[in-house]
Amino acid sequence: MERGESIAVYRYLKSFLLVIVTIALLIGCYSHISSNAIFGNSTLSTSPLPVVTKVVKHALGETRIPIKPQRIIVLNDIALLDPVLSLGIKPIGTVSYFPQYDFLFRGVSNDEAAGIEIIGNGNQPNLEKVIKLKPDLILMREYQKSLYKQLSAIAPTVMVDLPGLNYSFKENLRFIAQVLGEGEKAEQVIAQYYERVKKLQNLIGESLKKIEVSVIYIFGDNLISTYSDNETYNQVFQDIGIRLIPILANQKQETVVSSIEVLNKYDADVLFVMNDAPKFTRAFFQNPLLTQLNSAQKNQIYEVQVNRWWTYGFFGINKLLDDLFQYLVQP
Repeated sequence: MERGESIAVYRYLKSFLLVIVTIALLIGCYSHISSNAIFGNSTLSTSPLPVVTKVVKHALGETRIPIKPQRIIVLNDIALLDPVLSLGIKPIGTVSYFPQYDFLFRGVSNDEAAGIEIIGNGNQPNLEKVIKLKPDLILMREYQKSLYKQLSAIAPTVMVDLPGLNYSFKENLRFIAQVLGEGEKAEQVIAQYYERVKKLQNLIGESLKKIEVSVIYIFGDNLISTYSDNETYNQVFQDIGIRLIPILANQKQETVVSSIEVLNKYDADVLFVMNDAPKFTRAFFQNPLLTQLNSAQKNQIYEVQVNRWWTYGFFGINKLLDDLFQYLVQP
């Protein structure tokens, strides 16, 4: 090979290697940028579908989630589905505890949850259905923590811990809003709640200082149960300034089950009877013990529905307030 040809070949090889090195460097930079966009809080757009994320701390650790999740699954009705809907976000999937009743959820009506796929029972969600829905965020409750590893393998999973939030329905909403980046919306929802509370206080008027109420649940045939002040309706009573009768105000146990024979212990100016089983309700209201109650003589025993009163979300709370406007405001 002549000297001129050797130089030409050398120059060609040098240029070719330079191109290869340049391409390798560009690929390395691109991969680094893409990784930051997917796993950090970067806003760099390096692909058609960049995923911007953040880290959320919760009772089971830290989870990296999309800043704006689009496909949310919630594994509880009162403490998850209702609050998420209250923030103006519709999940793609949820669970039901009441498939045998006319209502599927507590707090949220069937119409309000239209279009949300039911993926099993709250105590045993169908993991195959969860996988098929391809969620980008799963919200679960503390009693479901045995499923955390399996759920986390499907999608980023955050546990919402009601005991850790002192069972406060307001703090529950605020925590979920922080996860979903909707803090401002949460405060608007809470402010609207307080506006309704203030209106109800004004309409009840002076009798607010005198009235005592009681809430019992028809637990079964000739059985009733009462609940501690963790329950949302008791928190709402406190916000309004409505007093519970002393035996309920001082109840330390979360649940007390009693025979209907001691019903007189739970008498009040106004008695709310909560139920979800019509056959037990009919028997209860036919029991002659009711006629001896002060609330019965005042004609102030009101039947209220569990799907309206057993709630930790503002869809349900507003239904509860609707009932209080109806039963406590004198025409």
